[in-house]
Amino acid sequence: MLSDKSPVEELMEKVLERLRTDEALSAEVRGFRLSEPIEPVEFPLIYVELSPSSGERLVPRGSSTFERIVKLDVCVVDRHVEPEKADISVLRLAERVLRCLSEDPRLGGLVEDSYVERITPEYGAVKDHAISRARITVSCKVMWRARP
Repeated sequence: MLSDKSPVEELMEKVLERLRTDEALSAEVRGFRLSEPIEPVEFPLIYVELSPSSGERLVPRGSSTFERIVKLDVCVVDRHVEPEKADISVLRLAERVLRCLSEDPRLGGLVEDSYVERITPEYGAVKDHAISRARITVSCKVMWRARP
């Protein structure tokens, strides 16, 4: 079994830690998770995952050096009987996530740079509740050296 964490796993954990330690978010959000839960039960919820639509791109910068462009999705999810209230809650929390991540684009020195690329709203319903989600795509640039 591999013992070292992958760079993507480290990035996901760092982003989640950054959000979890934000006073405003931790006061309001009930669940912080790595990857999307199979059945969310805690709302509002924030989870971080490798972006299913963008993933990761490696750009060669030398014989064994690469620039890794990692796309993470930070998803903010809430539900409410009234769809407008779920939407407003998610948009407000997404704005706080944006500010929190923008305050430290190097993620404590883990990356060369990072920025929020886009925020995509998503909507749905579960039983008698509206579900609102903001998918915040974060682009992270990491210089990486392949080990021989």
